[in-house]
Amino acid sequence: MKWISDFIELIFPRRCLVCGNILSSNEKSLCLNCLIALPVIEDRQKAEIEKLFWGIIPIERATSYIYYRKGSPYNKLLHNLKYKDRPQIGIDIAVNAATAINESGFFEGIDTIVAVPLSKKKLRKRGYNQCDYIAKGISQVTGIPITKECVARIKPNETQTHKTREERWKNVEGIFKVTDVQKLKDKHILLIDDVLTTGATIASCAKAIIAAGGKVSILTIAYSNNSPI
Repeated sequence: MKWISDFIELIFPRRCLVCGNILSSNEKSLCLNCLIALPVIEDRQKAEIEKLFWGIIPIERATSYIYYRKGSPYNKLLHNLKYKDRPQIGIDIAVNAATAINESGFFEGIDTIVAVPLSKKKLRKRGYNQCDYIAKGISQVTGIPITKECVARIKPNETQTHKTREERWKNVEGIFKVTDVQKLKDKHILLIDDVLTTGATIASCAKAIIAAGGKVSILTIAYSNNSPI
């Protein structure tokens, strides 16, 4: 009941993940000031993102929502989402992302949403795939359905952190497999991930989908062209 949730918030108030200020009842994860100040991707960075895939995989289009710099307070968003058992953050930030991106027509012609899968080991340890929650938020705004259990990570790979660009691409070769071709064949798939750096992981997943007869567009919450997040 509402009075119980109100009482809990009185004792344990929800706080903005970036600045730490107490959130109002209609604010989610971020306060209004931090939401307004989000480092939203600029046009030149959108161009950088699409260039990551040139000559590697034939994607339809690609973009991210926010730009991450080393030491940015906004790094707390994905850190809490991935490592602090806060999956709802994925939905909250994805709703904001889809609302902003929707105006550009980015989602037109897309048939279904697929989240990049975690390895079984990471899924057991974390208890959830943060990309599933991002996909839920995107779907809520766009109305595009989510397709599950169609792509699997068939072998583990070492962490991408601290690897060079070349090492990252080699590290993810052949780690994904389409497990249900009929769900993706002749469909335009929106492939979802949390963070894009070199593009190696999501490109490996996209490659498997394209080989199964699907078309792929890519959306991530964050993009960083310098050091890993």
